[in-house]
Amino acid sequence: MKSIKDMLLRMREDLVLEIARRSKVSTEGVMPDIGDILDSVTEERTRELDMILTDREKKKLGQIDDAIDRIEDGSYGLCDECSVKIPKGRLKVVPFAKYCVECQEKLEREEKYLREEPEEGIKKVPSGEVEE
Repeated sequence: MKSIKDMLLRMREDLVLEIARRSKVSTEGVMPDIGDILDSVTEERTRELDMILTDREKKKLGQIDDAIDRIEDGSYGLCDECSVKIPKGRLKVVPFAKYCVECQEKLEREEKYLREEPEEGIKKVPSGEVEE
């Protein structure tokens, strides 16, 4: 457990440094610059990408913190869904895993299904039946 906790702490430190670096770069790049519209669009797209990456890194940071908390309270390595012991091989690859492979796959299938479900109340009407 100590080696996994050490790995999580290193991952956490690296992420914190990366988030800080991205924040510094994005705030430094805010200064108005004389250039063409293409330069402006490129800079804006880069800032958006940095924000997306930073959000993902913050989410991962939360997962790492949660895993460290689970190590300290003794619940680390047990699936949050079915309480089965998560294999060590999985924890070495994904040290912040909260679910066994089966429960993770089930969760991902459910999330995919919810993303694909159309909004209620909206029906497609054939073009010939549109009321005017």
